Amino acid sequence: MSYLIKTLRHAAFAMLLAATAANAQDPTPTPAPDQRPRQCAGINYVGGQTANPFTAKHTTKATTILPDGTKQLTELVELVARDSDGRIRFEKHGGFRPAGDAETFVLHTRDGGQIETTRETMGVSILIFDCPGGARTLIQPGMRIAHITKESTPAKSNRPLPPYSIRVTNLLSGKPRPDISVEDLGYREIEGISARGVRLTNLGTESDGEWNGKPVRITETWASDDLAATILEIRTNPRKQAVGITTLSNVVVTLVLT
Repeated sequence: MSYLIKTLRHAAFAMLLAATAANAQDPTPTPAPDQRPRQCAGINYVGGQTANPFTAKHTTKATTILPDGTKQLTELVELVARDSDGRIRFEKHGGFRPAGDAETFVLHTRDGGQIETTRETMGVSILIFDCPGGARTLIQPGMRIAHITKESTPAKSNRPLPPYSIRVTNLLSGKPRPDISVEDLGYREIEGISARGVRLTNLGTESDGEWNGKPVRITETWASDDLAATILEIRTNPRKQAVGITTLSNVVVTLVLT
């Protein structure tokens, strides 16, 4: 499994933990599980805030050192957009690469039909996260497939979503394990957008041998409350000499007319 895939999974898991902690920070009394309103907190690196639409390019670049000492570079690009109702759309390119050099393909369907597609189209996938409507839609244009997953529609709630940056700042208020250190990096502008940064450092334990007490994983995350999205994340694994950098660029904020 490539370092890029591992880091993406790690980031997604961290977002899930942070979102859970963010709910725990809310002083509102917690209702019984069957009465608790589900809020649209967002998915991955984008919050579900409404009346804050934008489009951007999300790029993840990973650098790893192979056993023979050569450097391997991997890049994953996706286009992201959020509308004024909080629906989020991700469009990935290059995720699937058919074998061979052919630029066009003919796919055979179960009913005996045929679909003519291209190498470029086969590498496109679109995910639409429609929390307000209670659905997720995965579209694969190259195969002409759309898979819709129904989810429970969130109950109406007057409780506002917590600030997006609580996904990282909640780590500052807790008491970490001895092998974890958390550093507040303050605020800085990235791509012209104000963001709050936190650095999380995992230290090796006795089971890590010569890396005991040394940094084995460092994650630096910059989250913006203004945009309700993660602008920059840097993941470093000194032991494996691997670095993953995720950026949100080409951000265009759309004005909402009232």
